[in-house]
Amino acid sequence: MTPIYFLVLPGTMLLDFAGTAESFRVAAEFGAPFQLHYIAPSSQAPSSLGLTLGGMKPLPGQLPDGAIVFIPGVACSAKDYRLPEAVTAARWLAATVGPGQMLCTVCSGAFLAAESGLLDGLSCTTHHSLVQRLARDFPRVKVLENRIFVRDGNVFTSAGVTAGVDLALHLISELAGAQVAVAVARLLVLYFRRSGADPQLSPWLCHRNHIDGRVHSAQDLVLRDPAHGWTVDELADRAHTSPRNLGRLFRRHAGISPQAYVRKIRTAAARELLAQPDLNLDRVAEMVGFSSAEQLRRAWKRFEPATPARHRALQGA
Repeated sequence: MTPIYFLVLPGTMLLDFAGTAESFRVAAEFGAPFQLHYIAPSSQAPSSLGLTLGGMKPLPGQLPDGAIVFIPGVACSAKDYRLPEAVTAARWLAATVGPGQMLCTVCSGAFLAAESGLLDGLSCTTHHSLVQRLARDFPRVKVLENRIFVRDGNVFTSAGVTAGVDLALHLISELAGAQVAVAVARLLVLYFRRSGADPQLSPWLCHRNHIDGRVHSAQDLVLRDPAHGWTVDELADRAHTSPRNLGRLFRRHAGISPQAYVRKIRTAAARELLAQPDLNLDRVAEMVGFSSAEQLRRAWKRFEPATPARHRALQGA
């Protein structure tokens, strides 16, 4: 079980807080091993909307290895992070969060992390309107502009407001699997984004940046069993539409044809299997649904930057 601690302070932006917390809560309902905790220097805190948040637990004396600490932003970082609660929180972060934990910030939460010293020497980002001030106030921090989120070691920082949800989806995918992240995004009607500073999202998540139920249904079928001999006719039948309409819907919403999507997912499955040195290319092709190693090579050339042999060498397999 991965414990996730949300650090709540006076002035906390509700969307920064609720957007990320709800994403993890829903993921837990889908079976992800997350346990949410809400902590604060005091049991109550007025939020950015004037509503008082209550019921928080005290700041723990220590955190277990593998714990994640989220710092949502505040409405006025120049003022709110000078309050006694914020000073206490910064000292707690410095004393408690180490290499064994993960630190995540949303929007102006980067200022509190920087105040604690946990961003010294690291690359980070924040809301576009705060980038220059963060760089000026904390010269030991490398502030990157125009990023959705940035990872440096065990620290993730994200841009304003909804970028925290993008970060949450990324972490859900990493920690609980792409299928859970897709399920969360669909339930909350969210979009996946890519970050220029972080590795691109898994091929298992590509082309899911839409809300068309028929295309999602067909994509789910392929993801569950890439090796099945999927045809457009069968996918359309299972998605309750015509083959012609499914092709049109795929191109409109997913930006790819159904056939190409099947090949891309099979290539992604082959990429993972190639990490096993005892499997040759012919066997891998058979296991993921390609008719031959040559067919796998042709698909690989389209979707992967390195050859299968080069990829295997880079993996040490």
